[in-house]
Amino acid sequence: MRVALTRQGAKLADEFYTETCRRIEELTSGFAAEERETLAALLGRVVMDNKVPTVFLEPGPTR
Repeated sequence: MRVALTRQGAKLADEFYTETCRRIEELTSGFAAEERETLAALLGRVVMDNKVPTVFLEPGPTR
């Protein structure tokens, strides 16, 4: 079985991704670049170590 988003669903997903990234940037705006990289690496480990579903992937050309 293959499932795909409608155009409206894809647009909503893109808007959600963009807004979420904007909000995360805003929350970490007081961090140095190295601190943001460290935080991203640690949160990535939490996700991988706990088999949390991946939500934040860089958008690709197949969207």
